[in-house]
This record gives sequence, structure tokens and C-alpha cells, in this order.
Amino acid sequence: MTRRFVALALVLTQGWWSLSSCVSVQTTRQAETSAPGGGVAVRVFADDAARRSGTPVAGAVLGELERREGRTWRPVFRSLAPSWTVAGLTPGTYRLAFPARLDEAGNVVRLSGRPATVRVQAGKVAEVEAVLSHVPGAVVALAAVTVVVAAVFLAKWLDDHDLPLPPPPPPDLVEAVFYLTMEAPPWGWVGIADTANPAVTSHFPAAGAVVAARRPRVIFAMSEPLSPAELEAAGVTVLGEESGLVPGVVSYDEEHWWVVWQPRGELPPGDTFHVTLAADAVEDRSGNELAAPVSFSFRSAP
Repeated sequence: MTRRFVALALVLTQGWWSLSSCVSVQTTRQAETSAPGGGVAVRVFADDAARRSGTPVAGAVLGELERREGRTWRPVFRSLAPSWTVAGLTPGTYRLAFPARLDEAGNVVRLSGRPATVRVQAGKVAEVEAVLSHVPGAVVALAAVTVVVAAVFLAKWLDDHDLPLPPPPPPDLVEAVFYLTMEAPPWGWVGIADTANPAVTSHFPAAGAVVAARRPRVIFAMSEPLSPAELEAAGVTVLGEESGLVPGVVSYDEEHWWVVWQPRGELPPGDTFHVTLAADAVEDRSGNELAAPVSFSFRSAP
């Protein structure tokens, strides 16, 4: 009975999500901040009711921030989290898009909607709200994603140059803040990326999530592009408390900056799985590894 109910819930989830093909994005205000440069704070909501109540979506929605440089757009930041802030941005014209979401198995489902232009001003954080149209909150709650770490990208670089860390942005914005520096040349990831460690901005599933899909993809969203040739498949481990080490295939999604693990077979039901991305499993394009391993746990549905 339990499995039949879960299967029915998944079918209904897929049906409702197929209706949610449009995302609306708007800047609500410019908040003052003492952090250097400017910033963008993002919150994603399932619908207008959730926006009014201030409850971010529980689903995994891909957010992409790009900066305009001449006639091109340069990727700046990506995350699957429902709320995040990027500080230390060079003032200018940016655009924000939410082109996709993850379904209950971690597969990419495209969303429609045009990117929204965001003006970044020095000493201010642009607060942006995105609303997924036509999605009941109870359905959205079946998916999950979490922010793993509040990464301060400038920490190592500032330490190397005997400079103090920047002050934090307004504490009421979001739980995790990512500092960037845009002093690097527009072509390629150099300059600050030569010394700063890459970081995990979010992951799927969420820590503690109960996953109904039998072959879910485990995804680590990264803060910057990685070197595909340096990906160590053995550095991603999924250990079941009852089933032991789970064999899987590890890959790198260059389009989204994701490290992806997928089981070779179905996960045993009712087991708890502990996932770890080793610090030396990945390198950015300048040869920097993660500062520390990233771990979380989830359960498979009965």
C-alpha cells in the first residue's frame, strides 16, 4: 500500500510540474550593505501565496546569474538552492534566469521564461524574487535541495595578501552568502580563481530527505567551472547503512557546473545513505581543490 501511494504521488507530482513551465522574476528593492561592491539576493517561491508568506520553494530550481560584458554575458554564479546571496560583485548590468528544475529523481526539466535584468549598484544588494506559476506548494515540497556551505571565495586570496575579510551583508537576506570578485579578465576564469578553492553551493537530494525514486541522481552544484579531466570518480562515495557501498557512475555536467553520481542499479528501499564528495575529487581550472570534503545523508522510501 505504501509503495502504491508513493507511486501515485510521483505521478501526480509529474503532472502538476508539467503545468509549471513559466517563471516570473522581479527586483523588489535595493538594500544597503557595508560589503564591498554590490550584491544580488535571490529567493524562489512556489506561487504568490508562498511569496506573501515568505516561504521559499522546497524544490530544486536552477538559478543562473550572468554579467554583461560588452556584447556577451559572462556566467557568474549558479545554484540549485531556493535562496542565496552573491556579494562582492562589480557594479553593472546582470541578468538572472531559472531555466530548469530537478524532478524527484534528479533529472533536469526545462522551464520557460525570459532572463530578468538586474542592476547591481555599489553598496547595495538587489533583492530579487522568482515565482513559479501554477505549482501547488504541497506538490513542490516533494522535492528538496539545500545549501551546504556559506562559502567565502575571497578568504584565501585576502589571507595571502594580508587583507581583512569583508563585512557580512545584511543578515536578514538569506542563510548562505557567497563572495565573488569580478576583477578577473572577462575571458576565462583566472586571477582570483588561481588561488580560491571551488565550493559546493547546493546539493540534491537535501540532507535528511526521503527519496522515492529508485535510481536518483545525486548532484553537487559547484561555484565555478571545473576541470573535467581532473574529476576523480572514486572521490564520490555513497554508503548505505544496510546495503554498504553503492556502485555508481560519476560524471561532470559542464553546462551546469554539476558533479553527478547515478547508481548502476536501484537503491534498496528503506535504507539510509551517506554521501561524500572528497576534497581531492575535483579541481577548478586553476588546479584548486575543495577546501574540505562535503557530506550529507538521505533515505530511500520504503
